[in-house]
Formats: sequence, C-alpha cells, structure tokens
Amino acid sequence: MLGAAMLLAIPACTDDHYDIKVGDTSAANTLWQNIEATPELDSLAMILQRIKVYTKEEDTHRTATYKDLFSGTQFFTLWVPLNGTYNAKSYLDQLDQVDALVAAGNQTEANALEYSLGVQFAQNHMARFNYESNQDEQEIRLYNGKLTTYNAGEGVFNGVTLNEALRSIPSSNGMIHVLNGISPFAYNIFDYMEANSDIFQNVYGTLSDPEIDKKTFSESASTAGGMNSNGEMIYIDSVFVSDNELLNDSRAEIKNEDSLYIAIIPTDAAWDEAYETVGKLFNYGTTYNYDYANNRMQFSSTYTANADSLKDYYTKHALITSMYFSPSIFPEKFERTQTDEIIQYAENADSIISTNGVIYYNKAGGGNKNPIFGDVEPVLASNGIIYPLTSYNVDPAYSFMTDSEIDMSYSTSIGSSTNCASGTQGTYYNLVEGTNWDESIDISMLETKGYRYFAASGSMDIYIPISNLYSGKYRIRIQMVPTRVDTNHKWWQTVNDSTVEVTSQNVRFYARLYDDEGEQIGDNSEDVTVNDSLVQTYTLWESIEIPKCYVNLPSGINNSFPILRLSMPNNYQPQRRNYTYALSIVNIYIDPVREDETAESN
Repeated sequence: MLGAAMLLAIPACTDDHYDIKVGDTSAANTLWQNIEATPELDSLAMILQRIKVYTKEEDTHRTATYKDLFSGTQFFTLWVPLNGTYNAKSYLDQLDQVDALVAAGNQTEANALEYSLGVQFAQNHMARFNYESNQDEQEIRLYNGKLTTYNAGEGVFNGVTLNEALRSIPSSNGMIHVLNGISPFAYNIFDYMEANSDIFQNVYGTLSDPEIDKKTFSESASTAGGMNSNGEMIYIDSVFVSDNELLNDSRAEIKNEDSLYIAIIPTDAAWDEAYETVGKLFNYGTTYNYDYANNRMQFSSTYTANADSLKDYYTKHALITSMYFSPSIFPEKFERTQTDEIIQYAENADSIISTNGVIYYNKAGGGNKNPIFGDVEPVLASNGIIYPLTSYNVDPAYSFMTDSEIDMSYSTSIGSSTNCASGTQGTYYNLVEGTNWDESIDISMLETKGYRYFAASGSMDIYIPISNLYSGKYRIRIQMVPTRVDTNHKWWQTVNDSTVEVTSQNVRFYARLYDDEGEQIGDNSEDVTVNDSLVQTYTLWESIEIPKCYVNLPSGINNSFPILRLSMPNNYQPQRRNYTYALSIVNIYIDPVREDETAESN
C-alpha cells in the first residue's frame, strides 16, 4: 500500500502550504472519467493513459500513468487542448518511440524521452489546487514548476483562449478547462540549451558532460522498500543529488523557475571564435618555477604543467561560467514582467556584471548597444532572456582582464630580495598634517596619505611580484611622491654658513620585468626622473606582453609570478655626497591594454 501511494506522489512546490480544495461534490465523475466521456478530448486521453507520472527524472520505477493520477482523490485543475488544435500524432509517435526503445533494451533513453513528454506536455496543462474563485488574472504554478497566468474572467490561460462550449467541466477531484490550442511550454535557460542542443553542442555538451554534471545517489534520503531475490535493496523512492561544477562556479541557478537571468550564449557558429578570443588569455607554459626564495630572482621549485589541458579547461570555464547576468543586482530595479525595460538597460549600460563577477565594459560607450550582445534578437525564457550569439564580440581587455593595483602599504607587496638601507622591504610612512608633511606639496589625490620609502647609499634594486596575470598585453604605471614630501626625508646643504633645502634631487631609475624563470620580458623601460614637486604617475610600459598565463595555476604553485624590478644604479644618482638617495612609491598599476585608451603623460 505504501508503494502504491508513493507511485502517485506529487512534487513539492511553493503552493503546498495552501489547503487542498475538494472537487465539486455534485459531480459524480473523476477528472479521468470526464476526459474519457468527452469525445472532443479523445486524443488527449490516448496520450495521457500512456505517459507514466515522473516527479523527477530518476523515477524510473514508476508505473502509474496520468490516467491513474486523475482517477484518484488528489485535486487538480486541468487546462487541456481540444482535438484538432494541436498535433496529437507527434506525441503518440514519441510514445511509440519510447516503446521501441524499451523493446530494443535502451531503457535509459526511453526513460528520458518519456520524462520529457510528461514535463513538457502533461504537466504543462495541470496544476494543484482550485483556481475557480478568482476571476481576475492570477499567477499559476504548473505541475512542472513553470509559472504562467490564468484570467478566468477573460477566459485566457497561458495566452490561449478557453473553448466557449467546453469552458469548464466540474469533476469530483478537480476542474477541467478546455483550450483552443496547446499550452505553450516555456523553456528555462537550461531547457532552451537542451532543446536546441543541435546549435549549442559545445556549451550544452560541456554543461551536461557527466564529468561536470554529476548525479549522486543519496541512500540516506531515499526510501527503502525491500530486498530482491539477489539480496539487493529496492528503493521505493530514489533521491539523487545533482551537482554541476560549472553552474556552481557561475553562481547562476538557470534551472530555477523563480530566478531571472540574462544569458549570452555562443552558438556553435560563434563558439570557435569565442574559444580563440578568450583562449589567448590562457596560454600556459609547460613549466612554472615557484616558492620565491630569499635570494634575488630565484625560485626554489619547478612544476611541470599540462599546458594544453589547462588552456582547454579554463577557456571553457571562463566562457560558460561568465555568460549570465542577474537584473536583481542592476542599479535600477525592474519587475519580472518588464522584459523590454530590462533588455534596454542591459544593452545600453556603461557596463554589466556577470553573476560570477566579470565586468563587461561597453566598448561602444554608455547609451549605445554593448557589442557583447551581438546582432541577434533576444529570446524569452521562463526564467529570463537569452541571446543566442552567432558571432562573438567580447574583447577580453574589457571583461576578463581587469585593472589592478599593488598597494605599497602592504609589506607583502615587496619581494624579500629587495636591497635598500631602509630595510629589506622598505618602510611605510603616513603623512600627517602638522607633523611630517610638507604641505607645499599637494597630496590630495592620494586615497591614503602614505607611501613606501626605499633608500640606499649605493645602488638599489626593488623587486615587486605581480600575481594573477593572464597572458596578454598590459600597461604598467607607478605612482610616486617626491621624497622631500616628508620633512624627515629632505635634503639639506650649507650655503654661506646657512642650511638650505635641496629642492632638485633629480633621482632617476628604470624598470625591467622578469618571468618566473628569471628571463627578462620585453625591453627595459625608459628612464624615469622623479618630479621633486608633484605627486605623479609614470608609465613604465605603454604596452608589454606577458607571454604565459599565471591565473588558475594548480594548488600549491600560486606563488609563481612575473617580477617587476626597479633599479637605481650608482651612476643614476646625483653626484652629491652625504645624501641618501631614495624612491617613495604609493602604488603600482597594471591595466590591460585597451584600444581606445591612452597612457597618462609623464
């Protein structure tokens, strides 16, 4: 008896806290009896009596059909299509295909097809509970979890009108409303990719790969029945836990009907272009040196990488996890039904941020359509808006590669091999009005009124690790203050028995960039002469290319990185005796090279 009851179990939904209404007590027939007794619904009867009731895809042991379900005591409201208003034969043909697959021993494929028929046809025309008392438009949660609307007063369900002659058929366990057509199935974003897998083979194929999309049987959550003849436990209700690492990393619940997303999905026509564009960021090396040692420019360990495998995985990962956007985090607030307004805002905003935090800047400028949306028309899904891209116009420099900075207030920003008289990693000073700040030098543009001070009596080298760089081109800048901004670091000389400040120090340095193997990347920077009067940001390289990727390196070697080396040789120092020659650094800026931006002038 327990098993029979479980066969007719229903899926939980947000309406379950309402009282279940009883049917029309004056109606003698059940829902199924009324379907069979109505000639205009005989096509429907032929279909429903052959589809088993799956509440989830793993319910392969179920034997009860929708005929059994509608013959019971549970209450349902049905909105069903009239004969001749839909292609009933296509559903009957699919049921014949299910039988053929079973006969051929392809049970898994048969189950998947039958489950789909139940969800997209039977469950798309039915709902729990009574919706007869409200004549205005009301939101309906269908048995398959989809949300739609029903306006009893106007006689419209899910955009389809009710048949006047068979508008309502009261039953002892519910109500039947006959439609002049089929209730259209609303694909959610994941459903849409699955239904159109012929054009989304790369994206959907990756998302549905069993290595990515895993279903694990939960013995503790499943209901045990009894042992079979082989001593194996037979479960009345088997519960499987789903886990998809790419969807998890995207932070987008695109299977959830209650969510709302914008999805920009490359079709197979755009996939190769997308893969090539984004793949340039993930040009991994075959080896990486790591465990930066105390000795200058030395790493103590070497890791051998599978460069092709890393590139393939992280290119796909970047593409597939970064293509969803939630209107819930837009600065402007929209109702779920305001799809036109949501589209207008998203397409024309200065930037739009994905659910996993990637910012897509609008290359065309705010008020113009962001090129990332392509030239395709958006498709409405049950939980959002889909752009099935046929070309890929995303520039990584406007999305995946982001502006970054190295804050000199942290000693961890400095390599331990730095050699200077002020300490191995320099000394951080805060400028305080009335204490140590020469207020003749304007520091208002500094967010924090501080800098790291490096000084030496002879040659000096400063090493600054730069972590988490993609392979690609970057502009590298350095923000500095005049050393004399601190009253304790001024230079003085005696002139005619008077002590006067030296205001022209003419300190010079240059920069080099090294990879993790100690090989220099590109050329030396131009010499930089530090301005003795102004806070200034200097461009070391307008564009320098990092040849290999340092992002997403395997655990344990994430301290492999390029190193910026700032050098002040003896012959770069002013030829004055008894002075300490120093560099006072606020920040280092590392920005992707973008085609419409130019470096700040020195």
